[in-house]
Amino acid sequence: QKTQLVEALQQMDYSVGMCGDGANDCGALKRAHAGISLSELEASVASPFTSKVTNISCVPNLIREGRAALITSFCVFKFMALYSIIQYLSVLLLYSVMKNLGDMQYLFIDLVIIMSLAFTMSLNSSWKELVPQRPPTGLMSMQLLLSVLTQILLSLGFQVITLVLVQEQPWYKPWSPEINACDPTMNSSHEMDWLALNESAVSNNSTELESDVDRVTSFENTSLFLVSSFQYLIVAFVFTKGRPFRQPSHTNYFFVASMIGVSSFLLLVLLYPVNALQNFFELVCIPYEYRLMLLALVAVNMLLSVVIENYLCDCDALWQRFCYTKQHYEYRKDATYPQLELDELAASYSRRLCCQRGAPPRAAYKRLAQEILEDPDWPPKPQSRTKARSPPVESST
Repeated sequence: QKTQLVEALQQMDYSVGMCGDGANDCGALKRAHAGISLSELEASVASPFTSKVTNISCVPNLIREGRAALITSFCVFKFMALYSIIQYLSVLLLYSVMKNLGDMQYLFIDLVIIMSLAFTMSLNSSWKELVPQRPPTGLMSMQLLLSVLTQILLSLGFQVITLVLVQEQPWYKPWSPEINACDPTMNSSHEMDWLALNESAVSNNSTELESDVDRVTSFENTSLFLVSSFQYLIVAFVFTKGRPFRQPSHTNYFFVASMIGVSSFLLLVLLYPVNALQNFFELVCIPYEYRLMLLALVAVNMLLSVVIENYLCDCDALWQRFCYTKQHYEYRKDATYPQLELDELAASYSRRLCCQRGAPPRAAYKRLAQEILEDPDWPPKPQSRTKARSPPVESST
Protein backbone atom coordinates (compact mmCIF):
# COMPACT_ATOMS: atom_id res chain seq x y z
CA GLN A 1 0.00 0.00 0.00
CA LYS A 2 2.86 2.42 0.68
CA THR A 3 4.36 1.75 -2.72
CA GLN A 4 0.97 2.24 -4.39
CA LEU A 5 0.51 5.54 -2.56
CA VAL A 6 3.92 6.76 -3.74
CA GLU A 7 3.13 5.78 -7.33
CA ALA A 8 -0.28 7.49 -7.17
CA LEU A 9 1.31 10.73 -5.99
CA GLN A 10 3.96 10.50 -8.71
CA GLN A 11 1.25 10.11 -11.35
CA MET A 12 -0.08 13.47 -10.18
CA ASP A 13 3.37 15.01 -10.88
CA TYR A 14 4.33 15.32 -7.24
CA SER A 15 7.99 14.99 -6.25
CA VAL A 16 7.62 12.33 -3.61
CA GLY A 17 9.88 11.73 -0.63
CA MET A 18 9.60 8.74 1.66
CA CYS A 19 10.98 8.06 5.13
CA GLY A 20 10.96 4.57 6.60
CA ASP A 21 12.79 2.37 9.08
CA GLY A 22 11.52 -1.13 8.43
CA ALA A 23 11.63 -3.89 5.87
CA ASN A 24 8.03 -3.18 4.83
CA ASP A 25 9.13 0.30 3.67
CA CYS A 26 11.76 -0.92 1.19
CA GLY A 27 9.45 -0.86 -1.84
CA ALA A 28 8.24 2.67 -1.21
CA LEU A 29 11.76 3.91 -0.37
CA LYS A 30 13.08 2.53 -3.64
CA ARG A 31 10.15 3.84 -5.70
CA ALA A 32 10.15 7.41 -4.27
CA HIS A 33 12.18 10.23 -5.79
CA ALA A 34 14.05 10.65 -2.50
CA GLY A 35 13.99 7.70 -0.12
CA ILE A 36 15.47 8.22 3.34
CA SER A 37 16.12 5.31 5.65
CA LEU A 38 15.84 6.16 9.34
CA SER A 39 17.70 3.03 10.38
CA GLU A 40 20.82 1.15 9.28
CA LEU A 41 19.03 -2.17 8.87
CA GLU A 42 17.09 -3.53 5.87
CA ALA A 43 15.66 -0.16 4.80
CA SER A 44 19.12 1.35 4.32
CA VAL A 45 19.82 -1.15 1.52
CA ALA A 46 16.87 -0.01 -0.60
CA SER A 47 17.02 3.75 0.03
CA PRO A 48 19.60 6.07 -1.55
CA PHE A 49 19.95 8.08 1.70
CA THR A 50 20.42 6.92 5.26
CA SER A 51 19.94 9.25 8.22
CA LYS A 52 21.83 8.93 11.47
CA VAL A 53 18.93 10.69 13.19
CA THR A 54 15.94 8.44 13.67
CA ASN A 55 13.31 11.09 12.89
CA ILE A 56 12.20 13.17 9.94
CA SER A 57 14.25 16.25 10.94
CA CYS A 58 16.77 15.11 8.32
CA VAL A 59 14.42 15.96 5.44
CA PRO A 60 15.07 19.75 5.38
CA ASN A 61 18.82 19.09 5.55
CA LEU A 62 18.59 16.75 2.57
CA ILE A 63 16.65 19.33 0.55
CA ARG A 64 19.16 22.07 1.40
CA GLU A 65 22.12 19.92 0.41
CA GLY A 66 20.41 18.78 -2.77
CA ARG A 67 19.64 22.33 -3.86
CA ALA A 68 23.20 23.43 -3.09
CA ALA A 69 24.59 20.53 -5.13
CA LEU A 70 22.30 21.40 -8.05
CA ILE A 71 23.32 25.08 -8.04
CA THR A 72 26.98 24.06 -7.80
CA SER A 73 26.62 21.83 -10.86
CA PHE A 74 25.05 24.67 -12.82
CA CYS A 75 27.80 27.08 -11.76
CA VAL A 76 30.61 24.75 -12.80
CA PHE A 77 28.86 23.92 -16.08
CA LYS A 78 28.41 27.59 -16.98
CA PHE A 79 32.01 28.41 -16.04
CA MET A 80 33.46 25.61 -18.16
CA ALA A 81 31.22 26.60 -21.07
CA LEU A 82 32.35 30.25 -20.84
CA TYR A 83 35.98 29.19 -20.48
CA SER A 84 35.97 27.34 -23.78
CA ILE A 85 34.02 30.07 -25.56
CA ILE A 86 36.23 32.91 -24.27
CA GLN A 87 39.34 31.08 -25.42
CA TYR A 88 37.69 30.29 -28.75
CA LEU A 89 36.87 33.98 -29.26
CA SER A 90 40.44 35.00 -28.44
CA VAL A 91 41.90 32.53 -30.91
CA LEU A 92 39.36 33.50 -33.57
CA LEU A 93 40.18 37.19 -33.28
CA LEU A 94 43.91 36.47 -33.37
CA TYR A 95 43.45 34.32 -36.45
CA SER A 96 41.89 37.33 -38.16
CA VAL A 97 45.27 39.10 -37.89
CA MET A 98 47.27 35.92 -38.61
CA LYS A 99 48.34 35.41 -35.00
CA ASN A 100 47.70 32.85 -32.26
CA LEU A 101 48.14 32.25 -28.54
CA GLY A 102 51.49 30.88 -27.43
CA ASP A 103 52.06 27.46 -25.90
CA MET A 104 52.90 28.90 -22.49
CA GLN A 105 49.80 31.09 -22.65
CA TYR A 106 47.60 28.05 -23.26
CA LEU A 107 49.35 26.21 -20.44
CA PHE A 108 48.90 29.10 -18.00
CA ILE A 109 45.20 29.49 -18.80
CA ASP A 110 44.39 25.78 -18.55
CA LEU A 111 46.51 24.74 -15.56
CA VAL A 112 46.71 27.85 -13.40
CA ILE A 113 43.49 29.79 -14.00
CA ILE A 114 40.90 27.19 -14.97
CA MET A 115 41.93 24.28 -12.76
CA SER A 116 42.33 26.37 -9.62
CA LEU A 117 38.97 28.11 -10.07
CA ALA A 118 36.97 25.10 -11.27
CA PHE A 119 38.04 22.96 -8.31
CA THR A 120 37.53 25.63 -5.63
CA MET A 121 34.30 27.29 -6.79
CA SER A 122 32.35 24.12 -5.95
CA LEU A 123 33.33 24.10 -2.27
CA ASN A 124 30.58 26.41 -1.01
CA SER A 125 28.45 24.65 1.59
CA SER A 126 24.67 24.80 1.65
CA TRP A 127 22.73 27.71 3.12
CA LYS A 128 21.71 27.33 6.76
CA GLU A 129 17.98 27.74 6.18
CA LEU A 130 15.49 26.14 3.82
CA VAL A 131 13.75 28.81 1.77
CA PRO A 132 10.54 28.44 -0.28
CA GLN A 133 12.27 29.61 -3.46
CA ARG A 134 13.23 26.83 -5.86
CA PRO A 135 16.35 26.61 -8.05
CA PRO A 136 16.19 26.00 -11.80
CA THR A 137 15.44 22.37 -12.57
CA GLY A 138 17.32 21.93 -15.86
CA LEU A 139 20.14 23.22 -18.03
CA MET A 140 17.70 24.30 -20.71
CA SER A 141 15.90 26.76 -18.44
CA MET A 142 15.65 30.28 -19.80
CA GLN A 143 17.40 31.72 -16.75
CA LEU A 144 20.57 29.67 -17.33
CA LEU A 145 20.60 30.14 -21.10
CA LEU A 146 20.16 33.89 -20.76
CA SER A 147 23.00 34.02 -18.25
CA VAL A 148 25.41 32.15 -20.53
CA LEU A 149 24.39 34.11 -23.63
CA THR A 150 24.81 37.54 -22.04
CA GLN A 151 28.25 36.68 -20.69
CA ILE A 152 29.30 35.41 -24.13
CA LEU A 153 28.19 38.66 -25.75
CA LEU A 154 29.99 40.71 -23.11
CA SER A 155 33.21 38.75 -23.55
CA LEU A 156 33.03 39.04 -27.32
CA GLY A 157 32.28 42.75 -27.18
CA PHE A 158 35.20 43.62 -24.89
CA GLN A 159 37.64 41.46 -26.84
CA VAL A 160 36.62 43.18 -30.08
CA ILE A 161 37.01 46.56 -28.37
CA THR A 162 40.48 45.51 -27.21
CA LEU A 163 41.51 44.48 -30.72
CA VAL A 164 40.23 47.70 -32.26
CA LEU A 165 41.72 49.80 -29.47
CA VAL A 166 45.24 48.49 -29.87
CA GLN A 167 45.16 49.01 -33.63
CA GLU A 168 44.00 52.61 -33.15
CA GLN A 169 46.94 53.57 -30.93
CA PRO A 170 49.39 56.12 -32.41
CA TRP A 171 52.36 53.89 -31.64
CA TYR A 172 50.82 50.79 -33.26
CA LYS A 173 52.58 49.09 -36.15
CA PRO A 174 52.66 45.47 -37.27
CA TRP A 175 55.10 44.03 -34.80
CA SER A 176 58.66 43.10 -35.68
CA PRO A 177 61.67 42.52 -33.40
CA GLU A 178 63.01 46.00 -34.20
CA ILE A 179 59.88 47.79 -32.92
CA ASN A 180 59.76 49.08 -29.33
CA ALA A 181 56.47 50.79 -28.49
CA CYS A 182 57.68 51.80 -25.02
CA ASP A 183 59.37 55.16 -24.73
CA PRO A 184 61.68 54.95 -21.69
CA THR A 185 61.69 58.74 -21.29
CA MET A 186 57.89 58.94 -20.97
CA ASN A 187 57.18 55.91 -18.80
CA SER A 188 58.19 54.74 -15.37
CA SER A 189 61.59 53.24 -14.66
CA HIS A 190 60.42 49.62 -14.55
CA GLU A 191 59.78 49.68 -18.31
CA MET A 192 63.54 49.84 -19.01
CA ASP A 193 63.62 46.05 -18.78
CA TRP A 194 61.73 45.89 -22.07
CA LEU A 195 64.76 47.19 -23.98
CA ALA A 196 66.77 44.13 -23.09
CA LEU A 197 63.88 41.91 -24.16
CA ASN A 198 63.56 43.56 -27.58
CA GLU A 199 67.33 43.60 -28.14
CA SER A 200 67.54 39.88 -27.36
CA ALA A 201 64.77 39.24 -29.90
CA VAL A 202 66.72 41.16 -32.56
CA SER A 203 70.01 39.40 -31.87
CA ASN A 204 68.49 35.90 -32.05
CA ASN A 205 68.87 34.58 -35.60
CA SER A 206 67.32 31.16 -35.06
CA THR A 207 64.80 30.28 -37.76
CA GLU A 208 62.61 28.38 -35.33
CA LEU A 209 62.51 31.29 -32.92
CA GLU A 210 61.69 33.72 -35.69
CA SER A 211 58.77 31.60 -36.82
CA ASP A 212 57.42 31.46 -33.26
CA VAL A 213 57.78 35.21 -32.89
CA ASP A 214 56.00 35.84 -36.16
CA ARG A 215 53.19 33.50 -35.15
CA VAL A 216 52.61 34.58 -31.55
CA THR A 217 54.36 37.79 -30.54
CA SER A 218 52.36 40.89 -31.40
CA PHE A 219 50.52 43.78 -29.82
CA GLU A 220 47.20 42.07 -30.53
CA ASN A 221 48.32 38.87 -28.79
CA THR A 222 49.52 40.72 -25.69
CA SER A 223 46.33 42.76 -25.38
CA LEU A 224 43.90 39.88 -25.91
CA PHE A 225 45.82 37.52 -23.66
CA LEU A 226 45.72 39.96 -20.75
CA VAL A 227 42.05 40.90 -21.19
CA SER A 228 40.84 37.33 -21.73
CA SER A 229 42.76 36.12 -18.67
CA PHE A 230 40.85 38.60 -16.53
CA GLN A 231 37.60 37.51 -18.18
CA TYR A 232 38.04 33.97 -16.82
CA LEU A 233 38.21 35.44 -13.32
CA ILE A 234 35.18 37.63 -13.96
CA VAL A 235 32.89 34.79 -15.07
CA ALA A 236 34.09 32.60 -12.19
CA PHE A 237 33.22 35.35 -9.71
CA VAL A 238 29.86 36.05 -11.34
CA PHE A 239 28.76 32.42 -11.60
CA THR A 240 29.71 31.49 -8.02
CA LYS A 241 26.29 31.93 -6.48
CA GLY A 242 25.70 32.38 -2.77
CA ARG A 243 22.42 32.51 -0.92
CA PRO A 244 19.62 31.54 -0.83
CA PHE A 245 20.93 28.05 -1.70
CA ARG A 246 24.65 28.21 -0.87
CA GLN A 247 26.88 30.03 1.55
CA PRO A 248 28.36 33.32 0.25
CA SER A 249 31.55 33.14 -1.77
CA HIS A 250 33.66 34.86 0.88
CA THR A 251 33.15 31.85 3.16
CA ASN A 252 34.88 29.65 0.57
CA TYR A 253 38.45 30.41 1.59
CA PHE A 254 40.07 28.26 -1.10
CA PHE A 255 38.15 30.06 -3.84
CA VAL A 256 38.99 33.47 -2.38
CA ALA A 257 42.68 32.51 -2.19
CA SER A 258 42.63 31.33 -5.81
CA MET A 259 40.96 34.54 -6.99
CA ILE A 260 43.38 36.75 -5.08
CA GLY A 261 46.44 34.78 -6.17
CA VAL A 262 45.61 34.65 -9.88
CA SER A 263 44.38 38.26 -10.07
CA SER A 264 47.49 39.53 -8.25
CA PHE A 265 49.73 37.68 -10.69
CA LEU A 266 47.82 39.06 -13.69
CA LEU A 267 48.03 42.60 -12.28
CA LEU A 268 51.78 42.12 -11.88
CA VAL A 269 52.11 41.04 -15.50
CA LEU A 270 49.89 43.89 -16.67
CA LEU A 271 51.19 46.84 -14.65
CA TYR A 272 54.70 45.88 -13.56
CA PRO A 273 56.23 43.72 -16.29
CA VAL A 274 59.16 41.51 -15.42
CA ASN A 275 61.57 40.64 -18.18
CA ALA A 276 61.56 36.90 -17.40
CA LEU A 277 57.75 36.68 -17.31
CA GLN A 278 57.30 38.65 -20.53
CA ASN A 279 59.83 36.44 -22.26
CA PHE A 280 58.13 33.30 -20.86
CA PHE A 281 54.66 34.33 -22.10
CA GLU A 282 56.00 35.82 -25.38
CA LEU A 283 54.53 39.24 -24.66
CA VAL A 284 55.73 42.53 -26.14
CA CYS A 285 56.26 45.97 -24.69
CA ILE A 286 53.20 48.22 -24.57
CA PRO A 287 53.12 51.75 -23.11
CA TYR A 288 52.14 52.18 -19.48
CA GLU A 289 49.19 54.44 -20.38
CA TYR A 290 47.79 51.74 -22.64
CA ARG A 291 48.09 49.19 -19.84
CA LEU A 292 45.96 51.46 -17.65
CA MET A 293 43.41 51.59 -20.46
CA LEU A 294 43.29 47.78 -20.49
CA LEU A 295 42.82 47.76 -16.72
CA ALA A 296 39.92 50.21 -17.03
CA LEU A 297 38.42 48.04 -19.77
CA VAL A 298 38.60 45.00 -17.48
CA ALA A 299 36.96 46.95 -14.63
CA VAL A 300 34.05 48.01 -16.86
CA ASN A 301 33.68 44.41 -18.07
CA MET A 302 33.45 43.16 -14.50
CA LEU A 303 30.94 45.84 -13.50
CA LEU A 304 28.63 45.08 -16.43
CA SER A 305 28.91 41.32 -15.86
CA VAL A 306 27.93 41.58 -12.20
CA VAL A 307 25.04 43.96 -12.86
CA ILE A 308 23.61 41.98 -15.78
CA GLU A 309 23.96 38.63 -14.03
CA ASN A 310 22.41 39.73 -10.74
CA TYR A 311 19.68 42.09 -11.94
CA LEU A 312 18.76 40.83 -15.41
CA CYS A 313 19.56 37.12 -15.72
CA ASP A 314 19.26 36.09 -12.08
CA CYS A 315 16.08 37.97 -11.23
CA ASP A 316 15.92 36.08 -7.95
CA ALA A 317 18.27 38.72 -6.54
CA LEU A 318 15.17 40.90 -6.27
CA TRP A 319 13.50 38.09 -4.35
CA GLN A 320 16.45 38.00 -1.96
CA ARG A 321 16.31 41.75 -1.46
CA PHE A 322 12.61 42.14 -0.79
CA CYS A 323 11.63 38.76 0.68
CA TYR A 324 14.69 37.37 2.41
CA THR A 325 14.92 40.23 4.91
CA LYS A 326 12.31 38.41 6.99
CA GLN A 327 13.65 35.84 9.42
CA HIS A 328 10.53 33.68 9.20
CA TYR A 329 8.00 33.19 6.44
CA GLU A 330 4.36 33.52 7.33
CA TYR A 331 1.81 31.71 5.21
CA ARG A 332 -1.94 32.04 5.29
CA LYS A 333 -3.28 29.40 7.61
CA ASP A 334 -6.81 29.86 6.32
CA ALA A 335 -5.91 29.16 2.69
CA THR A 336 -8.25 26.78 0.89
CA TYR A 337 -5.39 25.14 -1.02
CA PRO A 338 -2.09 26.20 0.59
CA GLN A 339 -0.07 24.12 -1.90
CA LEU A 340 -1.02 26.46 -4.74
CA GLU A 341 -0.02 29.53 -2.75
CA LEU A 342 3.26 27.92 -1.72
CA ASP A 343 4.06 27.04 -5.32
CA GLU A 344 3.33 30.60 -6.38
CA LEU A 345 5.69 31.92 -3.71
CA ALA A 346 8.39 29.41 -4.60
CA ALA A 347 8.32 30.23 -8.32
CA SER A 348 11.26 32.38 -9.39
CA TYR A 349 10.82 35.86 -10.78
CA SER A 350 12.22 34.81 -14.15
CA ARG A 351 9.53 32.12 -14.46
CA ARG A 352 6.80 34.59 -13.56
CA LEU A 353 8.04 37.17 -16.06
CA CYS A 354 8.56 34.75 -18.92
CA CYS A 355 5.44 32.62 -18.59
CA GLN A 356 2.08 33.82 -19.73
CA ARG A 357 -0.34 34.81 -17.03
CA GLY A 358 -3.40 32.64 -16.85
CA ALA A 359 -1.72 29.69 -18.57
CA PRO A 360 -2.71 26.32 -17.11
CA PRO A 361 -0.06 24.79 -14.84
CA ARG A 362 1.90 21.79 -16.08
CA ALA A 363 1.71 19.70 -12.91
CA ALA A 364 -1.35 17.48 -12.70
CA TYR A 365 -1.95 18.17 -9.01
CA LYS A 366 -1.96 21.92 -9.68
CA ARG A 367 -4.51 21.57 -12.48
CA LEU A 368 -6.66 19.36 -10.27
CA ALA A 369 -6.49 21.86 -7.39
CA GLN A 370 -7.47 24.72 -9.69
CA GLU A 371 -10.40 22.75 -11.09
CA ILE A 372 -11.62 21.98 -7.59
CA LEU A 373 -11.14 25.59 -6.54
CA GLU A 374 -13.22 26.85 -9.47
CA ASP A 375 -15.90 24.18 -9.19
CA PRO A 376 -19.00 25.71 -7.50
CA ASP A 377 -20.31 22.25 -6.60
CA TRP A 378 -17.24 21.40 -4.54
CA PRO A 379 -17.30 20.24 -1.82
CA PRO A 380 -20.39 18.13 -2.58
CA LYS A 381 -23.38 18.72 -0.40
CA PRO A 382 -24.87 15.79 1.50
CA GLN A 383 -27.92 14.21 -0.12
CA SER A 384 -29.66 13.32 3.14
CA ARG A 385 -29.91 14.96 6.49
CA THR A 386 -30.06 13.33 9.85
CA LYS A 387 -31.42 15.25 12.78
CA ALA A 388 -30.19 14.50 16.22
CA ARG A 389 -32.78 13.45 18.75
CA SER A 390 -33.64 15.99 21.38
CA PRO A 391 -32.55 15.04 24.89
CA PRO A 392 -35.27 13.74 27.15
CA VAL A 393 -36.82 16.27 29.44
CA GLU A 394 -36.16 15.56 33.02
CA SER A 395 -39.19 15.66 35.31
CA SER A 396 -39.12 18.10 38.15
CA THR A 397 -40.51 15.50 40.54
